[in-house]
Amino acid sequence: MFVEFDAVPFSPVGEQHVVCGATPAGFGAPVYVQNPDAQPNDVLKSLLQRYPRLPKGLKSASQLKAAGLRASNLFHPDAYVLGPPQLIAIPGAPTSTGRTTPEWEETVYPPSPVYRADRALPYSTPPDAVEAQAIRHAAIRWAQGVLDDPDTVILAVSAIGSPAPSTPPLERAVPYEIALTSAGGRKRWHQFINPEWETTYLQQLQLGHTGPAELKAAPRFREVADTLLRRLQGKRVVTYGRNLQYAAIYAGLEYAWLQDGLPNGSLWPETATTLTKLNRSRWECARLRHSEFNSDWDLAAGHFALPAEELAADALDRCRMTVALLRRMADPALRYAELNARAERAVQNGKSHRRRPQGGQRLSRIAASRHAVLERSQGGCENPRCPDPRYTSTLSRNGSYLLEVDHIDDHAKGGADLPKAMIALCPNCHALKTRGTVTDEFRALLRATALARHQQLLAAAR
Repeated sequence: MFVEFDAVPFSPVGEQHVVCGATPAGFGAPVYVQNPDAQPNDVLKSLLQRYPRLPKGLKSASQLKAAGLRASNLFHPDAYVLGPPQLIAIPGAPTSTGRTTPEWEETVYPPSPVYRADRALPYSTPPDAVEAQAIRHAAIRWAQGVLDDPDTVILAVSAIGSPAPSTPPLERAVPYEIALTSAGGRKRWHQFINPEWETTYLQQLQLGHTGPAELKAAPRFREVADTLLRRLQGKRVVTYGRNLQYAAIYAGLEYAWLQDGLPNGSLWPETATTLTKLNRSRWECARLRHSEFNSDWDLAAGHFALPAEELAADALDRCRMTVALLRRMADPALRYAELNARAERAVQNGKSHRRRPQGGQRLSRIAASRHAVLERSQGGCENPRCPDPRYTSTLSRNGSYLLEVDHIDDHAKGGADLPKAMIALCPNCHALKTRGTVTDEFRALLRATALARHQQLLAAAR
């Protein structure tokens, strides 16, 4: 995912996410270019003419925001565009003789995501409950597909360098550790790499199970690049934070054939070869899907909140943490347990039964509780007396269940806003409970049913 971040000062310390200045290949979206014939340089013109021209109606996130709009889903660009071209000055670099190489100029085409303007929404409008549920279900189906796909590999890269796209080429991110596992977490490959940086920088890194001496003795990226690409070829490459993984590998390949770095957005003849190699794999981001799964909307940013990556000892450990996340997303019992825990924390933090700032006397409800009950129902009405509990199990057009979540005891009168005190009902049973004659015996039946299903799923998640 390419996102416009503020420039980050250079600091090689610790884990960093990289704003990828590399042309995306294998990201599942087309790449366009603007005015390729206007480029006077024949080499650049020939490279740019490999791409189709940008159609009308595709806008960048910043263009949409300036119009008071946002993409329907910022994490799923409709395409990428190279350019417009910029002429930038590359500062000279110190050499081993103490001299500095001359400054030079480079025409660059920074890539950025673009979105269909006709699908844009008002910037301040978050997804409604039904849309958020549909997006969450799509993320669940994605995780299930990843785990079931025999071509899936999980990738983690540790890199040293600056995340800012304006970084001088020799300070761009390069990998010092790469790990691959299967979708089941079995190790496929784990390699430390000499990033060819000074020892004083390497000493500042959090290197887990290795140290600067081991990195200095490790092979350089150009010596392992072919092995890595063979292991990725034809695979569904799933990473937690595609920015870092893809950008670092792209930069490593660039160093391998150039013996140097290029500024963000440079196009050279060998760039086409690099993109061809990377395009042999499908690159997918578990972090973006994780944020859709969590359904926490960042109103200021205009997209789902990006969860922080958990601390890990090394890249291999991060691969296995990604596998564990995929399992939590794919397994109904684990999903229910996680949502229930979020709901309980929300109640403990006083987020239940608060007056809404709008909507009269209605009380706030915890979204995680509603999601949990729908997960528990698996598309069937939870009323044990329902004559046809699965007649609503077909998903709606946007992928959500047609069931309605209700508090067994009235929420406005203090009914608990937790999954164990709520139930999913078909529209008929919901109408019966809301507008019919509801006996204490019927409410007791619903309480017992919800509690039994609640306890069964929590037990299965242990």
